[in-house]
Amino acid sequence: MKALFLAGGFAGFALCSLAGLLAGRAPDLILRDAAVGCLAGALLVRWFWRVLLRGFQDTLTLRRQLAVAAAAAQETARSAKNGQPQKSAPVVSPPPPTTPPRSLPLPSPKPATR
Repeated sequence: MKALFLAGGFAGFALCSLAGLLAGRAPDLILRDAAVGCLAGALLVRWFWRVLLRGFQDTLTLRRQLAVAAAAAQETARSAKNGQPQKSAPVVSPPPPTTPPRSLPLPSPKPATR
């Protein structure tokens, strides 16, 4: 995480510095804008990394639950084929709902009008 934060900061600094140089701005303004770009780039990469990790985590949770359900279904099919009494399959609950990123505001509910 620290390396990504630093890489995002460096990318923001470099991008803003290059844009300032190409625009022909004064050096003090280039450095000020690059410092702001450094902070913005670092925070943006940190936010995106958290979203990416949350997506990976949700995907792995779903795949594990599907594997458990498939194994239970296969076991049920085997026991039915062998004539043994069937065990009830474990109930797999759906994954918890994902929450939107904290940086995006939730839309306010609109009142019902008639």
